[in-house]
Amino acid sequence: MNLTKFNAFCPVEIGDQLRDTKGRVHTITDIACVHYVRAGKVEFRFELDHSGAYSPIEFPEEMTREVRVRFVQK
Repeated sequence: MNLTKFNAFCPVEIGDQLRDTKGRVHTITDIACVHYVRAGKVEFRFELDHSGAYSPIEFPEEMTREVRVRFVQK
């Protein structure tokens, strides 16, 4: 079994409010981080307004930072 570690930056926090393309305001109520080990990719999924559904959200480039993933094998 491999041990995998990663550092990731999420541009928003639980409790932040977002406006959708239709102008409605939503509150982020949970954030999930999905780590794809083989692909070396990390994605965030967001729950809005306690809906129970988790979806990815695209943010403007100026809000995002590089996600660094480092693999460590033991």
